[in-house]
Amino acid sequence: MEDHPGFATDLLFDRYQGEVTDHDRFWAVKTPTAPDYYFGNYLLLPTPPSDRDKGWLEASFDQLIGQDPGIRHRTFQWPLAEGQNSRVAGFVAAGYQYMECVVLALDECSWQAPAGPTVGPARAFDAADWDDWLALELDERDPGHSEANYLPYLQSRRRLYQAMIADGLGQWWGIWQQGKLVASCGLFFTGNMGRFQLVRTRQDWRNRGLCRQLLSQVARLGLAQAERLIIVADEHYHAQRVYRSLGFSPVARIGSLCRWHLPQ
Repeated sequence: MEDHPGFATDLLFDRYQGEVTDHDRFWAVKTPTAPDYYFGNYLLLPTPPSDRDKGWLEASFDQLIGQDPGIRHRTFQWPLAEGQNSRVAGFVAAGYQYMECVVLALDECSWQAPAGPTVGPARAFDAADWDDWLALELDERDPGHSEANYLPYLQSRRRLYQAMIADGLGQWWGIWQQGKLVASCGLFFTGNMGRFQLVRTRQDWRNRGLCRQLLSQVARLGLAQAERLIIVADEHYHAQRVYRSLGFSPVARIGSLCRWHLPQ
């Protein structure tokens, strides 16, 4: 998976915070300090599964990851080749959510400065800014997650990002307007690549160029440190048009299945 830009950069965070074990038929990724992190506790498969794999995959997940009583999900991820599809109707019928993501990359030659005036300068976070970040992420969370259930996940991510920043692996950036954090993202580095994390704009501040300005400013700094910058986004995520306008282009795809809230 080291040559897949999406998973190679995912593993930066997985290895820093958790455990990655190579088995014969897959990799097992565990984050013991964050059992409620669905995409930090998963099986990484070399090829797309089919419905006939459901039984042994679930048994393998339960044996290697699901022994932790805090684990109440099952997640599987895999690379998707160009034009390749996943045949997982049986998983979906059993309650799994199927998602395809696109891996987009930017290099110095393809970077394009955004048109129009600069909305506001991005600046690096200091310690006092993380409460603003937590409030932003809670406000902009998927409505399928309650605040009570989502908060522990965000707190674990904040601890992870703060520790990685302290170790010199990256930085978190934000734009403030009227004293409020309205856009933020992280950028962390492994080898010759940088990986963006949680690119977010407050809903009532969208369509004002904030995301484009934030990414442009942070990317310009990041490309001084890495040859390629990576963003992974849902195949249907609206912000892809922003990413592409800055020069990001698709280089790989990822498929995943996740079933939440399994009964204990």
